[in-house]
Amino acid sequence: MQVAWQLFNYWSIRNLLYRNFKVDFFPIKAQNIFGARRGGGVLVFWWHILIMSNHTDIFSFYDVLAPDYDSMTGFKNRFEREAPVIKKIVEQYSIQTALDAGAGTGFHSLVLAKLGVQVTAVDISEEMIDRLKENSKQLRLSVDTVVSDFERLTDAIAKTFDAVFCLGNSLVHLLTDEALQKTLMNFRSLLNPKGVLIIQILNYDKILTERKRIQNIKKKEDTTFIRFYDYCNDRINFNILKLTEKEGAIEHTVNTIELRPIRKDELEKFLGRVGYISIETYGSLQLEPFNKHRSSNLVTIAKRGKL
Repeated sequence: MQVAWQLFNYWSIRNLLYRNFKVDFFPIKAQNIFGARRGGGVLVFWWHILIMSNHTDIFSFYDVLAPDYDSMTGFKNRFEREAPVIKKIVEQYSIQTALDAGAGTGFHSLVLAKLGVQVTAVDISEEMIDRLKENSKQLRLSVDTVVSDFERLTDAIAKTFDAVFCLGNSLVHLLTDEALQKTLMNFRSLLNPKGVLIIQILNYDKILTERKRIQNIKKKEDTTFIRFYDYCNDRINFNILKLTEKEGAIEHTVNTIELRPIRKDELEKFLGRVGYISIETYGSLQLEPFNKHRSSNLVTIAKRGKL
């Protein structure tokens, strides 16, 4: 793998942290240095950090992220808000069995299981699957689990489903046309004759127009997660900066993965190419109309069609 290093463009992060958290930081020598001190009510820390482009493979990215994933995404608080949305989809498409592709720590798998759906959860990260198993045990719900990437799904799973859910922006980890097409073909092969594919990714038509760097900030107790983008030609580097304050000092990690921003028209083209029919697009899982300039998400629902 080719390794390319780039200096972290810190100004927008610096201004945001100071404005919101009274935290400031300064770049210094071209080497990895980190420290912190308090002064005038402001926590000041200085760093110079090198971020690697195409540096983290998807296995490592999610294995590292797994321990913090539920805190970062508000796992426990999402059930009441999102369960009715998933229930509407389950009822509308008469879903009794489902594959949750890119399940992570299992939020959507567990929502489906709680609704009485027989669920198989698959993820590329064994650490994520281990967290899913812990969550399902705590909630006393049954979910089958598989560790696999999307391109080898049909080797790992022998049965078919009423629905394949691929939510949480998982599809944009597929960086080549070949990987995307193979994955969509695998999803189709795993559907029952009247089965549906339900994909949720971010609205990259909007993101690539606005080119905002800061995507999300989540603070929980002494830890702050900042998700931000670096725009690199036809790719996006997705970064998660984790800041943890301990005894007046700041500990930090940066986890980065390359994404392929898939636009609406491109996704529809690939779905049609591999044989899906009745392709519909929405702006959310609530099935609101899609608007390329305003919708935060792109939700695509397609039927398997005849093999």
